[in-house]
Amino acid sequence: MRIFVSREKDEAIRMKRMVDLLRSGATMLADVCPICNSPLFKLKSGEIFCPGCEKRVIFVKEGEDITKITQIQAISELTSTASQKIMELTNMAKFESDLDRLYEIGRCVLTWLEIFERVRKMQA
Repeated sequence: MRIFVSREKDEAIRMKRMVDLLRSGATMLADVCPICNSPLFKLKSGEIFCPGCEKRVIFVKEGEDITKITQIQAISELTSTASQKIMELTNMAKFESDLDRLYEIGRCVLTWLEIFERVRKMQA
């Protein structure tokens, strides 16, 4: 019985994600996720997203170089991670009063900014 309730709750969460995607202007595609069979959505940015797995999906055409696609995806994820970490560290710094800890946070921010900048240069 407990497993059924959990599955029902998971399905409700997935449906809410789908509704939120549609409200934000995403388009539901005829294709489904190869992992969870959820309908895929095309975001305004052009990316394809699976609300079930909560991950981006990349279509690979036959004969297409998968190495290049993997690199593009890795760069995109690294950019996203760097932005997220910079925001997290900025929020931590707002409430930190220990100068040594602030110094360490500052060093981390500079490191993530450098990563972000290098990745941006790779994309250009």
